Amino acid sequence: MLQTVEAIVEPSGVVRLLEEVNIVSPMRAIVTFLDSAPSEQYDAGNASAILKFLAEHRLAPSSRLSADEIDAQIEAERNAWD
Repeated sequence: MLQTVEAIVEPSGVVRLLEEVNIVSPMRAIVTFLDSAPSEQYDAGNASAILKFLAEHRLAPSSRLSADEIDAQIEAERNAWD
């Protein structure tokens, strides 16, 4: 199982997860260091909150593209490269 959560790694090496996780046994992890420094806003947001926001603020049906419209736009961009 792969799961990605945001975390802050302190200079001391302590890893502080910014989201709740359900781990029942020790697990291996890969840590990727990002260029941006942590800010106070990191504690306010997490993936669950973003998904909830997106679910509660859906695009109006008139603003949504069909799969065929998306494919046509992608194809037009590919053809524009030459």
